[in-house]
Amino acid sequence: MMNSLIFETQGTWDTTTLFNNGEEVFASRLFVSLKRARGWLGNDQGGELTAYVTLQDSPDEEIGIFPGSIEIRVPRHNLLIVNRDPHFAFESTQIYYQEVEVTMSMAELYLEIDADDNIVQCYISLFQGHGIGSGNAETFTLL
Repeated sequence: MMNSLIFETQGTWDTTTLFNNGEEVFASRLFVSLKRARGWLGNDQGGELTAYVTLQDSPDEEIGIFPGSIEIRVPRHNLLIVNRDPHFAFESTQIYYQEVEVTMSMAELYLEIDADDNIVQCYISLFQGHGIGSGNAETFTLL
C-alpha cells in the first residue's frame, strides 16, 4: 500500500496533525529534504530526495514516505509532493505549490518537524531562469 500523508498545522503543536491513508499517525519527527541540481544554463541535472517519519513508539526507526505522497497544509501555503515510483526514482517526483506544478522550478525543499526537540521549519526555493547563464532562486518560508 502506498502512503498518502497529510501534515497540517495552524502554527501550534495543539493544531498539528499527521494522517496517513486517513488514519492519524503519532509521529515524533517528520523530515523531507529535496535538492534539485542545475547546470550553468539552468538545465535540470537530477537531484536527491530524503523523506521519512519516525513514530513516537519507535523513535529510532525511520519509515520512508515514498512511494506515495505528502501534502503539507499550513496557513497561506499548500504543498504536495508525489512520487509513486516503486523504486523511488527521483525523476518521478512531482511537486505542486498552491496547486500549481512547480516540479521543474524547484531548487530546494526542506521540512523538519521534530516534536521532541521542538523544531518546526519548512521552506521552499523555486528557481527562476533569466536567459542564458543567469537565474536565481526565490525562497518562501512556510513555517
